Amino acid sequence: MKILIADDDPIIRQVLMNLLSKWGYGVVPTTNGAEAWEVLQHDTELRIGLFDWFMPEINGMELTRRIREANITPFYIILCTARGGKDSLLDAFEAGVDDFVSKPFDKEVLQARLKVGVRSVELQSYLIQRISTAEAALQGVSLLKNFVPLCSVCGRAKDLQDQWHKIELPFPTDTGETAFHACCPECREKISRVKG
Repeated sequence: MKILIADDDPIIRQVLMNLLSKWGYGVVPTTNGAEAWEVLQHDTELRIGLFDWFMPEINGMELTRRIREANITPFYIILCTARGGKDSLLDAFEAGVDDFVSKPFDKEVLQARLKVGVRSVELQSYLIQRISTAEAALQGVSLLKNFVPLCSVCGRAKDLQDQWHKIELPFPTDTGETAFHACCPECREKISRVKG
């Protein structure tokens, strides 16, 4: 998994690059939020951001807001900062940060939080893929619904030999209206008895 680093401190940036590489992550280092934002416009494989709060041009909070407004998904953001306190933490979460690491950071805590980020991104990716597959299937079902004769009363479908069969469909078929819809012979007979 590739991680975007945005930190204007060259020593911290190098320490992060060394740790992340050692832990098996791909690393894309940037020196400020503007540079990170530019990289995000072109590198679609980035899934986790590790941002400093205070940077020149665009700070970590503004970078986070831009990412959330652009709906870059899935993307997990960890804000690294020496700034502490409840208000800072709440401001960061309000901006769209997923996690918060205080500087100086503990490398074991950072590694654990990155693992949480990886799990979150993998889950989001899986759900996005499943939703896309389900939407495509529903489009197919919708087309099928328009071309397969269905009994509007019981939901049976007519095959190519004009036989009616009960099938399970992921959409309702009981409209109660039979004037403009197909109706199987059995239901047509029941309706005639009720009307007659």
